[in-house]
Order: sequence, then C-alpha cells, then structure tokens
Amino acid sequence: MSNIDKLVALLKTDEDGEEISGWLSEFLVDARKRDILFIKINELWREMYTLGQEVKLSKSEEILRSIVLRVKKPLTVQEVTAKVDSSFRSLKHTSHASSVLNTLVSKGALGRFKLGYNYYYTSPKEAVNEQLKQRGEMPGECSPAKIAADTGMPLPVVLDAIEELMV
Repeated sequence: MSNIDKLVALLKTDEDGEEISGWLSEFLVDARKRDILFIKINELWREMYTLGQEVKLSKSEEILRSIVLRVKKPLTVQEVTAKVDSSFRSLKHTSHASSVLNTLVSKGALGRFKLGYNYYYTSPKEAVNEQLKQRGEMPGECSPAKIAADTGMPLPVVLDAIEELMV
C-alpha cells in the first residue's frame, strides 16, 4: 500500500478527515502554500522525533530543574539563583541561570509563564494551567499552539499538560 493510499484510508476513518483533506487540498493547489506546508511538516516531524528521544540534561540543567520542581511553586530567576548551592558559582549569576532555565523550557523539562514583568519557572503542567487562567480558557477550549508559543515549551509537552489538566 502506498503512502497516498494509507493517507486516504486514514482520512476516511478519521472523524475530522473531511476537514483535514479540505485543508490539505487548499495548501497543495498553490505552490507557495505547498512549500510552507512542507516546511512546517518538516519542523513538526523533527520536533516529534526529538521528543521521542530521552531528554539529556547537563549537570547545570539538572541542578536548576531540581530546585524549581522541589519548591512546588513558580520561581523567578532571582529566586532560583538564591537557592543555588555556593559550589555552583556560575549558576548564581542570573544571566547564566536564565539561559539554562530557558534551555530547560525549550526541552520541555520545565514550564515558564510571564506574570507582570517577571517570568516564572515551574512544571510544564503548572505553566499551562497559569496560561489558561490568564486567558480565561478551559483546557478543552484553548489553542495549544499559542500556549506553546507564549511559554516557549514544545507543542507535544503542552498537549500532554492539557491532557493532564482535563483528567
């Protein structure tokens, strides 16, 4: 069975297959839209492939992640650096700690949200929950892509957090 035949079969059995096939048709008719679709699918494929692999954390990342998750409340960079052991002097600098925390967010190992002028670091589930509160949305009626963009977390991590919140 060819990939096209598989796609047709999947679209026929999916409850949203008609709508999805309409979107695909619209994108494939126009060469520019087709190219954009191809690029976005490649990006999504790479992101999904990366997330399927175990996330490897450096020593610095492990230290900061454990501090944030141990406290069980959202922390600013300054609050995180105040809790760093003095033997890890480089992590006491907010610029370095901020860079490491943002890397953890992009890997999906931590969540981040903005409140006022500060960014807070916490679990991905808590960051998504906070985004939903700020937007006045419910987990089943939100835009995961916008939450992923606003938090800097990978879309699959956001989807997992939304699923947890719906239980």
